[in-house]
Amino acid sequence: MGLFSKLKEKSRGVMTAAEPADGVTPAPEDSVRERLLAISGPGIETAVDEDEIVVSWSAKVASVDPGGGDYTHVYRAIRVELDPGDREAKGVCFKTNSDAELGPGFMSGSKGWERGQHIGSESFQVIAWLGHVTSSGGAEDGKYKFGWSDLRDPVIAAVTGAGWTYKPKRA
Repeated sequence: MGLFSKLKEKSRGVMTAAEPADGVTPAPEDSVRERLLAISGPGIETAVDEDEIVVSWSAKVASVDPGGGDYTHVYRAIRVELDPGDREAKGVCFKTNSDAELGPGFMSGSKGWERGQHIGSESFQVIAWLGHVTSSGGAEDGKYKFGWSDLRDPVIAAVTGAGWTYKPKRA
């Protein structure tokens, strides 16, 4: 694989569209929505907010702010807008940290969200997973490396597996 191919693959879903495999028949919108809402994992929660699907990851972590308290709540999310006419799903990333735990509708309840096509990873000492099922005790030894691909890859797989195209939404 050449350098251009590697760069193209790394930018898939961030700067370039992710197309379905040849021959995959496009599914109806309801099927794409169900596939997105079925995404799961530690700290992952899915919901419908204002007709968009939100796939989020959240955790209570040892403070990321040296001057802050003992812990911080971190929230990372991708909002996906479905366009059945073009069989496209457009996604944009959001992230924020909070001293207080945000409730179930946290996307609309918090100020200071950073919006864009986030990439990379962050390491945390997880105290507890948040989401639909909160748990005391986090990752093994408390160490967890969150990567934006942890959210983006399952979203792209759900969309392209249904025969639709995933496109990054401009911030």
